[in-house]
Amino acid sequence: MRKFKAKAVAASMCIMLGVSVAVTGCGTEDQGSEMNVPSSESMDSASDIELVNTEGKVQSDLTGEWVDPEVNNTRPIAVMINNIGEAMPQSGIGEADVIYEMVVEGGITRLMAVFSDYDGLEKIGPVRSARQYYVRTAEQMDAVFCHVGGSTLGYNEIDSTGIDHLDGLSGAGNYFIYRDNSRVAPHNAYASADGIKEAIEYLDIDMTHSSEYEPMFSFNSKNKDLENGSPATKITTAYNSSRKPWFEYNAEDKLYYRFQYGEEQIDDQTGEQLRFQNVLVLFAETYSPDGYLMEVCNEDSGDGYYATNGQYVSITWKYENGTIHYYLESGDELKMNPGKTWVTFFDAADTAGVTIE
Repeated sequence: MRKFKAKAVAASMCIMLGVSVAVTGCGTEDQGSEMNVPSSESMDSASDIELVNTEGKVQSDLTGEWVDPEVNNTRPIAVMINNIGEAMPQSGIGEADVIYEMVVEGGITRLMAVFSDYDGLEKIGPVRSARQYYVRTAEQMDAVFCHVGGSTLGYNEIDSTGIDHLDGLSGAGNYFIYRDNSRVAPHNAYASADGIKEAIEYLDIDMTHSSEYEPMFSFNSKNKDLENGSPATKITTAYNSSRKPWFEYNAEDKLYYRFQYGEEQIDDQTGEQLRFQNVLVLFAETYSPDGYLMEVCNEDSGDGYYATNGQYVSITWKYENGTIHYYLESGDELKMNPGKTWVTFFDAADTAGVTIE
């Protein structure tokens, strides 16, 4: 995607357009231009205006960034990711559009990385087993769910929903999962883009969004600061005394950087720290139905927080029409800033475990 920074006021923009198109004057309609020019009403500060080539494109349902319609009409994949110390560093998840974190048995957490574009990724993982609330989240996003095995409740949810899925322990696993012998099982199962595509083809999965699909997120057309937001330069989600991941806000690029186990959380394929435009912390009922396996009630409603650009506001979330939607305290729909999003589901009975500074 081509991006152009406006360096001056409207007159300078006209000169730039005249040079780039070379077929029209500033005051005439430019049928050949691929640039969206802000109106004079929106030009509060010319130096902050970002001109983006949006012709023929739509905003992504997952990131709000401008993509080709065929990309947005294609179902994403949702990959279960191991998140304990022995699984660090993880691979490929820095390319995910959305990452979910929820608690599993033993007080640890597991991740689900959602990708709209995973072309070229040779190593995604370590891939781990299914849990029923992750299956539900993947279904809410109309994603193809990728996992290696699962709990009894996880498999029950897969069977009852009929969700399209790739299981590393089934026939599809011969295509999309491989083992990295430098790691000890079960932390050594990885997927590749080519393998995932072969497995999807093998199972003859339709990768076009269903007619009942409804996007989960709503986005601003460009980055905006929150109205009446409170400072959020550090966000900590302390699941327990030994599990306290956090985010630190970087004012230079306006992104939240992820930390866990006392250090930066890195994607070993790029060497870069995970970072996000948006952070959602959602409070949900969390309990153990059998004294061991966990349940996270993510087909319900609750409160939460939304953070972006170094500020946060209180929000509510509600499961409706087959997916979750987000609202401001005013009742208006939450519109997030374009970019990657991290979503944490946290126990509603332990809201004090979430601190925002």
